Amino acid sequence: MQLTAKRKTAFIAFLAFDVLVVIALIALFQLRGERASEAELREIGVTIYPEARTLSEFRLIDQQGEFFTKANLQGSWNLVFFGFTHCPDICPLTMAELGQFYAGLDFNQDVKPRVFLVTVDPKQDNPESMAAYLANYNEEFIGLSGDPGQIAQLAAQLYVGYGDAVNSEVAATKHEHSGLQSEVDVAQGDYLIEHSAHIAVINPQGDYYAVMRAPHRDQDLIKAFRELVK
Repeated sequence: MQLTAKRKTAFIAFLAFDVLVVIALIALFQLRGERASEAELREIGVTIYPEARTLSEFRLIDQQGEFFTKANLQGSWNLVFFGFTHCPDICPLTMAELGQFYAGLDFNQDVKPRVFLVTVDPKQDNPESMAAYLANYNEEFIGLSGDPGQIAQLAAQLYVGYGDAVNSEVAATKHEHSGLQSEVDVAQGDYLIEHSAHIAVINPQGDYYAVMRAPHRDQDLIKAFRELVK
C-alpha cells in the first residue's frame, strides 16, 4: 500500500521526533553520569573547578638545578603539593600516599602524571636536599625550590597558604627550662611551618583544573585521578 504525501510527511515527522527523544535521553544519561561522577569525587575531597584557572608566569628551580616555568607544566597532568623536607608529619604522610598512588597506576592503561613537591621553606630546601628527600618516595617525583617571591606567587594562585618557621614543641620545651627566649633551631630541624595540605591538579594546558583535599589516601587518589583524566 502506497502512502499518501500527507501520511509520508507525518511518518517522517514521527521518526524525527523519535530520534530527538533518543538524543535527549542519551544527553540526560550522560549528564546524570557526569553529575554522579562529580558527586563521587566530592565524597573523597575532590572538586573540579567550573572553569580551569589560568596561571601566570613563574620561574622556579627543579632538583636537577634547571629552571622550571609555567611552560614546563604543559603536556602532562600534574599533581602539585606544597611542603618542606623537614616537615615532621603531613608532608611525609602525603608524599608516601603519593608514592603508593604512583606505584598503583598501570601505565599501560593509565595516563602518566607528574608529581611535584614545591617547598614552602626555600631558605633551607635547595635542589640537592629536595632530590635526596624525594628519592625516599619516588625518583621520578619533581622538587621545586627557588626564589621565595616566585614560590609565594605560585602558592597564591593555587590557594596554598603557609607561614614562617616557628619552633616545634620539642624546641620550645628545650628552651623553656633554660630561661632563654626560644629561637627557631633551623640547623637541628626543630621547627615547623604551617601550610595548606591540598593537592592542586593542573591539566595538560597548564591551568589549575581541580583540587584534592586532605586527608589523602592512595586508593582515593587513583580513583580520582582516573576520573579526572577521562
